[in-house]
Amino acid sequence: MPRKVAVLFLTVAVLGTIVVTFYSYYNGVPSRQILHIFDTLVKNNYSESETMYFHVKYRKAHNTKVGVSETNEPFQEPNQKWTKEASSTPSPTSMLKGKGVSLEKFRNTRYLRFNKAAPSWFSRDDVERLIFLATANISHVLPHPHASLSPIVFDDDRYKTHLISDTEQCESQCGLLKSSLDIYEVLSFHLDRVLGLNRTLPVIARKFRGLSELGYRFQDGKARPLIWWDPDIAHGGKFQNDQNSLELSWVNYTAVLRNRCWADRTTPDPEQFCTPIKHIEWSKLAMFDFLLQVFDRLDRNCCGFNETLETEEEACFTDGRHLECETPEVLMLVHMLTRNSDRTRLVYIDNAGRPFRSRKNLDWRLLQGIDEFPEGPVVLLRDPSRLRRRLLQSLHIDKTFWNSVGTKTILNVVQNVVNRGQLLVKYVDENYIAVVPDY
Repeated sequence: MPRKVAVLFLTVAVLGTIVVTFYSYYNGVPSRQILHIFDTLVKNNYSESETMYFHVKYRKAHNTKVGVSETNEPFQEPNQKWTKEASSTPSPTSMLKGKGVSLEKFRNTRYLRFNKAAPSWFSRDDVERLIFLATANISHVLPHPHASLSPIVFDDDRYKTHLISDTEQCESQCGLLKSSLDIYEVLSFHLDRVLGLNRTLPVIARKFRGLSELGYRFQDGKARPLIWWDPDIAHGGKFQNDQNSLELSWVNYTAVLRNRCWADRTTPDPEQFCTPIKHIEWSKLAMFDFLLQVFDRLDRNCCGFNETLETEEEACFTDGRHLECETPEVLMLVHMLTRNSDRTRLVYIDNAGRPFRSRKNLDWRLLQGIDEFPEGPVVLLRDPSRLRRRLLQSLHIDKTFWNSVGTKTILNVVQNVVNRGQLLVKYVDENYIAVVPDY
């Protein structure tokens, strides 16, 4: 009798393994990678196992039209409500723990994999804006001087969105759809939140089909980054003022770093050249840009590149900008943005970067002049397994991004970021750069 029980148990175990393996591959995530991606020993408020179960359970119906379509079909259902529901006693299973955002209706859309709890690095505003970007229907598209950008006005019951004719009229109901080549804007957003920098704008990957009257981006079904439009962004300066809050040359930037403007909450000498931006903001920007190899801001002329490696696709080598590296006084910084409500902190845009750039040709010029880094992000960078786990956990929330890019590619990209983090930590240690509390 015991032998029969053992044989029966073994048979059930083998059949269970086969079923799980088939189910995992059917849903686009190899079973051998599930444990690699989601370490069940992580103790936090985010239920990884339940998220994977949610993913497996609903994957089959991925292309089913329910609620608000991911593809924003021409015949749209009424908007899903993404605001907090009126019930005073919401069910724990329908709330993002600690965030106060109802997911009862949102779960039916299945394009973000939030579950009972949101990761601690997301604010309530983050969650609400991600849900809005993933579920809202298009009202109309606005003209934009940059052909690669499509400002979208979404339907919103609280506003007369059909009256919006310019991005300056947007409040919280607009987004910016970028090229499919910029899909790693999604990676940059999640890395920013995982590191605790909180300087990027919320972004998700989204697909549109069947809206040919709005342009090819709304009919080909490709995943593109959709970014929340922040109406508080300040614009100024003579140089590309649509993409800058202040005008800053490379020479002025290095002077700001030397003068340590507003470092440790101190008031700078009025005779020194300074901006309202706190000193530690530049170190956060340099760290973020190095990890993602976003060179457009601090090194738009590619002065920190080895021009014999991987430069054939960079515009700065084809349009002659690289030749200006010999005259630093003409080099300008771009995408130096702040908010009208807080001129002391930066906002990061255009963050797709170069996630596949090889170690041999990283732009170390991005770190030039930096003499301190914030403690929190450095601590996380020193723990590569924790960084990898958190970043994968965060990226897995965006179902469209994960399925479009693919598990294997995402694993490689995340490992590249982790490796760059190790190089950055080594650089900090070898150059005796201060690691300080944030301010």
